[in-house]
Formats: sequence, C-alpha cells, structure tokens
Amino acid sequence: MKERSSNLCITYEQPLNERIRTFLRYEQLAERFAYFARQEKPYDSHVALLTLIEIFNLVSRGDLKQELLKQIKRQTDALESLAIQPKIDTAKLNGVLVKHKSIYDDLHAIHGQINDHLKNNDFISAIRQRTSIPGGTCDFDVPEYHHWLGQSFRQRNQALMNWIEPFKVVERGISHSLSLIRQSVQFSKQCAPNGFYDQNLDPNTPCPMIRINVENAYFPECSAGKQRFTIRFLSHASPDETPKQTDGDIDFKLACCRF
Repeated sequence: MKERSSNLCITYEQPLNERIRTFLRYEQLAERFAYFARQEKPYDSHVALLTLIEIFNLVSRGDLKQELLKQIKRQTDALESLAIQPKIDTAKLNGVLVKHKSIYDDLHAIHGQINDHLKNNDFISAIRQRTSIPGGTCDFDVPEYHHWLGQSFRQRNQALMNWIEPFKVVERGISHSLSLIRQSVQFSKQCAPNGFYDQNLDPNTPCPMIRINVENAYFPECSAGKQRFTIRFLSHASPDETPKQTDGDIDFKLACCRF
C-alpha cells in the first residue's frame, strides 16, 4: 500500500513473510472494492465485481481464516504481556484487546470456508470463467451479466453488499492487525549511499514488514530475507523508459515493524 503526503513523499510497504503479503493484497482489494461499489455507473459495478472475484480467488488459494486466527492470537498474547509493563495506557490496551478478541470469536464462529457462499453461485461462476479471456464478459458471452449491469444502482449495490458481507470479518481482522503492525514503531531517518541501503535483521525477533518513506522522485526496490534486507533506490522519468538506480545519496525514512 502507498500513502502520499503533503511533502511529496510516498510510503512503500515490503512484507517479509507470506502471511503479511497475503494480508496486504487482501487489504488493497478490499479498498478497491469499497471504492467502486460506491460509484453508480455500470462500469464501476463491473470493476467492483471483478475485484470481488479477485478476493474470492485470493481466499481460495489458502486457508486465510486460519492464518488470520493465528495472527490475531499471536498479537493478543503479545498485547496481554504488555499489561505488566510500567507506563502502559491500560484503558487503550484493553480497548485493543477487546476488539482483537471480538474479531477472533467472529472468525472462529465461521463454519467452512469464508467464500463458500460464492462457490455454488452460478452467476458469479459464469463471470469467473470468462475473466481469463480478454474481453470475455461481452454481452454476447454472458448476456445475464449485462442484464444485471443494466439494473438500477440500488439493485446492483445491494447485490454487491450481499456478496461481500461474509468477507467483512476478514477485512476487519486484517485491517486491525496491519494497523497494529504499522503503529508498532516510528520512522527513523536513514541515508542510502549511492542509492543503496542494507540492514541485518535479528532472526530471534521476526520483522513481518518494513516501511519506506521517500521523496517521490525515487522509488525503492527491495530484496529481503529472514536475516537481511537490501534497498535500491531507482528513478523513473517516464513509464516508457527503463528505471535506473540513482548514484546519489538518498535520504529516506525507514520503519522495521516488529509487532
């Protein structure tokens, strides 16, 4: 995910394990779905539905529910261990714990897979089968789909909300978990000599994600493992040109999230 700020910097996030990689992908899809589902044009509903299918496919690739349950449990245990630390805002900590435990209970109460409600939906299945074909959702391919796109915004939006509803608990869990990770450490100022930076990681203190905030004249290319990560800063004058690593010293901000 990227964030643009008033000082013309962009924040980039690099996941360092498969679980966080999946969470970030889900978060991006959920945000895209929410945006286009609110728009009233048929093509907006089309993008929202294609995004819903991407969410379905992402969830189908693994047991996202179990991965999220493990993440929420691990974070809950870590939060509970903070209760005995001095100068802890107990009220704020308890509020976070209540939210975490509520999400855990809601996830645990789900029987079967999160996307079971769409697996036997003939309408969704027909569109899924056509999305791998360029232009495969034309009206002569799936006329029932274009009949649906021709309905009122209220009808289309209601259907989209019904289809996304079972995924909402996952969205809440991922959003809350990633929020804690992002807030776990402040950015620190760093410098990349000749556009290159590397740092060792403590394998005994897992780092699920690094965040890089840099002037928008450059972008980072990361390579990361459990014990070390490297960052190359490149410039890209035009998308029609090949990016080049800068040979100047780049000041940037770095956060190695460890929660």
